[in-house]
Amino acid sequence: MSTTRLLLLGVVRIFQPAYGYQLRRELLTWNVEAWANVNPGSIYTGLRTLAKHGYLQELAQDGAHRPGRTSYKLTADGETEYFSLLRGMLWTVDGFHPDKMQATISFMWSLRRDEVIAALEARISQLESWLKAEPYSERHILEDPATPNHVVEMFRITSARDGGELRWTREFLDRIRAGAYAFAGETADWEPYPGMVTHWGEIPDAPPTP
Repeated sequence: MSTTRLLLLGVVRIFQPAYGYQLRRELLTWNVEAWANVNPGSIYTGLRTLAKHGYLQELAQDGAHRPGRTSYKLTADGETEYFSLLRGMLWTVDGFHPDKMQATISFMWSLRRDEVIAALEARISQLESWLKAEPYSERHILEDPATPNHVVEMFRITSARDGGELRWTREFLDRIRAGAYAFAGETADWEPYPGMVTHWGEIPDAPPTP
């Protein structure tokens, strides 16, 4: 749920005010249903839930709340929640939920470069600690007569994932230290093409009726 919440708040923050139909279409171009396990049909529900909890403001067209035709923008609480989620996912490694780092990469540019560097350094330390401890977890399983030996492969696949993320994080950190990408307070390294700007300023057609 935290990944979905960050994705919804983040995409609203980029395009606000934006209609629910446009936000759903944008997120689907990110293939969120594949890597973040976001059900496309739940996006409208998620937006309404965030509005109910005070994180988004609903701007209904002609006073009528219709799926896809209500536009949204972040409230002050939504801005606070966005950065809280973003920082929590960036600073903390969660090997069983790689979607959290995937979502973080999508919005990392809204933080300053020095914080991203510090967070990646912290992630490297966490991963190094986990990898150092994993051989002892393996030994415990192999020496425990009550645990089937094949269970050790669960730790080995986790170790392989952690090792891969550690290598990527070190390389990513080197690229950022060398000046790659643009972060908060810096000149943007990408601008939307004019057609995209026009697209986000248009009222979308109503979603087709099933």
